[in-house]
Amino acid sequence: MKRIITLFAVLALIMSCAVFAGYGCKSGADKITTYTIECSLSGEVLTGSETVSFYNGTENSFTELKFNLFGNAFRSGAAYSPISSQYRARAYYNGVNYGDMTVSTVKDADGSPLAFEICGEDQNILSVALGKEVFPGETVKVTVDFTLKLAKVIARTGINRKAVNLANFYPILCGIEDGAFYECLYYANGDPFFSDCADYTVTLTADEKYVVAASGKVSDSVVNGGMRTSVYSAKNVRSFAFVLSDKFESVCDTSLGTEITYYFYDDAAPDKSLKAAVDSVRYFENTFGEYPYETFAVVQTEFVQGGMEFPSLVMISDSLEDKAYLEVTVHETAHQWWQTAVGNNEIKYGFLDEGLAEYSVVLFYENHPDYGYTRQSCVEAAEKTYKLFCSVYEKLFGGADTSMMRGLGEYSGEYEYVNIAYIKPTIMYDCLRETVGDNIFFKGLKRYYSEYKFKNADPYDLVGVFEKSGADTNGYFESFFDGKVIL
Repeated sequence: MKRIITLFAVLALIMSCAVFAGYGCKSGADKITTYTIECSLSGEVLTGSETVSFYNGTENSFTELKFNLFGNAFRSGAAYSPISSQYRARAYYNGVNYGDMTVSTVKDADGSPLAFEICGEDQNILSVALGKEVFPGETVKVTVDFTLKLAKVIARTGINRKAVNLANFYPILCGIEDGAFYECLYYANGDPFFSDCADYTVTLTADEKYVVAASGKVSDSVVNGGMRTSVYSAKNVRSFAFVLSDKFESVCDTSLGTEITYYFYDDAAPDKSLKAAVDSVRYFENTFGEYPYETFAVVQTEFVQGGMEFPSLVMISDSLEDKAYLEVTVHETAHQWWQTAVGNNEIKYGFLDEGLAEYSVVLFYENHPDYGYTRQSCVEAAEKTYKLFCSVYEKLFGGADTSMMRGLGEYSGEYEYVNIAYIKPTIMYDCLRETVGDNIFFKGLKRYYSEYKFKNADPYDLVGVFEKSGADTNGYFESFFDGKVIL
């Protein structure tokens, strides 16, 4: 995610596939988890049925499956609000209201009912008892019928005044870490998600008035009785998302061999916005490695932060001004490499993908002077912002916790999280680049992408690829990770 924070105006913020070795996305239809989802949106309610074929690519066996129910975070009485107090009044534009996710039935491949329960620390987990043991290399199929009640809220999931944001709209398998399902809590800070790659086929039925932006490529579309039913597919993605609006216009570019589409309803220069996306994809492909999907949708919508990334789809807040709008577009595009392709546990290591995406913006500006910024100006802004953060926390709390290896629940709020997950890594990567030189630095980034594409990495995997690329880090990363480095 890109917070409403930019390297050229960051001071305003004060005012305002495998971690487990061997688990990831495999080649071959029988060696990857698949989702087949059919859903229908009517008013504020989405009803759906998903068939999930879980491929066990670990060395452990499973007798249950666990799914995150992110839609339940919007319910009344949730212990963890998906909206921080900083954005609450703005997000609930019609007054506070609620949504939720319910599961009616779960069945096995033969259609027989399976026992399940809604559990987790915040009613955030669907646990399905399989009634048998699924061993390594085996696949098990379950079908889940669910209903999502959408809140009227400006968020990843919800109905806003201009569009319907449909992210996290279905029960999604918990990501696997250390051979077990990792349960996500919906913290208001950062991006509280962790999932593994899968292949998706998603059928969505909605009012024909809507133009639909999607994570996947549309293969079929039929209108009947005022409703449009469309089928989408996507391979090796960590999740699937839609944005629907009856106000959307669009412009498209296919010059890179990828269908890049910009969806908008309030943009006086849509070609300029599309160009930022195309320029970003081109540069990141040349710098890190090939863009991993067939399509890329850049979508203007209401959003209280700057933007949000999903596989082959990014949301850009319609409240941003021109330069910030373009910067967020670049940042969210960079996430297609760092988090979407190369995954990580965003709850535990939010700085891993956010820091790389933020420094990717610096690299982009350095190589695109026509956008008005330089590497030097971006890094100087980051250093100034970070030092101010440390000074503020010194005065308010007697010191700042500058350690990076901590979970989302350990941050005091947005200001601290942004400085540790976005700003400090920007400084870290630039100092590393100065130390090892461009040849080793970019070799390391390319290697990180190629080795962990469609897998999950942790911070020491990143350290390892730089060392294998010829960098003698000698505790360099650890000094940043544990907060001991003096900046």
